[in-house]
Amino acid sequence: MEITDISATNVSTESWGEFVEFPLVTVMSGYEEYNNAEGNNPQARRKWMGPVGDVVVEIETDAGITGVGHGNWATGAIKTIVDETLSKLIVGCDPTRRERLWDIMYRATIPFGRKGAAIEAISAVDLALWDIAGKAADKPVYELLGGPVTDEIPCYASNLHPVDLETLEREAIEYVEAGFDAVKLRFQYGPEAGREGMRKNEAIVETVRDAVGHDIAIAGDAYMGWSVRYAKKMCKRIEKYDLAWVEEPVIPDNIDGYAEIRDATEVPISGGEHEFTRWGHEELLERGAVDILQPDVHRCGGLTELLRIDALASAHDVPVIPHSGTNPHLHFIAASTNAPMAEYFPIPQWYQDQQSEKDSTYADAIYASPPDATDGVLELPEGVGLSSQLNHSALESYAVDDQ
Repeated sequence: MEITDISATNVSTESWGEFVEFPLVTVMSGYEEYNNAEGNNPQARRKWMGPVGDVVVEIETDAGITGVGHGNWATGAIKTIVDETLSKLIVGCDPTRRERLWDIMYRATIPFGRKGAAIEAISAVDLALWDIAGKAADKPVYELLGGPVTDEIPCYASNLHPVDLETLEREAIEYVEAGFDAVKLRFQYGPEAGREGMRKNEAIVETVRDAVGHDIAIAGDAYMGWSVRYAKKMCKRIEKYDLAWVEEPVIPDNIDGYAEIRDATEVPISGGEHEFTRWGHEELLERGAVDILQPDVHRCGGLTELLRIDALASAHDVPVIPHSGTNPHLHFIAASTNAPMAEYFPIPQWYQDQQSEKDSTYADAIYASPPDATDGVLELPEGVGLSSQLNHSALESYAVDDQ
């Protein structure tokens, strides 16, 4: 089999729907024009995120098999890297030689890569190669990874946003009634909001804990919006609510800060969503920075690299709970003994009630069969390959023209 062509399509952040509009603290919250903590600046995140949210890569072969993968963010840079560099490295090659192709792509992009857009581009290509492998074998990819270790995948409801405390309480209860035994909230404020912001952050946690009781796991996401000093104080305030983890308290390059926060609190600390390759995640593990590792297969280097990261994490006795619950992640989780659950983005009922038409939550709109949880679990992905059949009408609708 031989690769005959590769194409990349930029997908607008509009396909992420409500996810970019909710109030929450972010890495940019220290700047007023990019802060939507109060919910009165819904375009704040779009201003810095850029128009392109995902890049879909399709690889064609002379066997008539087309593989599909996608990379996150990089505002269209992924497409440029695929078109101008990676395509020239892999077209004409055997798509089953994934290890060789990964190493070639990584080495060729070192002068401008190693992290960021170049690795995200490699991620998308690698996923498309795995998709081809599954389709060629007429099997789901999790079967190629050694077979499933579970019959269904537990997941946590990850769209719990602090719109207001009454709505937050109602939404948390709805998720528990829907069968989820774990939820993740977003903190609303960072250091820029001072002590009052800390009080309001604690009120968010308290509201959810009171709503769901003590048998439901609660995680909280700070999305890189805190400082080390602030995170240590905030974690001390919320220890009594028994959180499952606090996610990305500081920027990913502050690994010493991660470790300092972790040493100062009983709340487990998670991270890795914005880290790249086995080397980046190894540093988090070796320096004792995280209790839970959260790589994203669309960013970290694809499935080939995620398998290496999982092996490293397992050797350190650190569980892997990947960022986002796309089908490629589900194939990985299905075949890993070190990945206990998936992230899942239900659309809040109150938000659905505001919409006359809604066809997206996170990147699901561009796929024909996005994951759908029932009673807090996801079935094993259906179909051969990575279960990545495209919704071509949605893809065309959300496609961003080349600039």
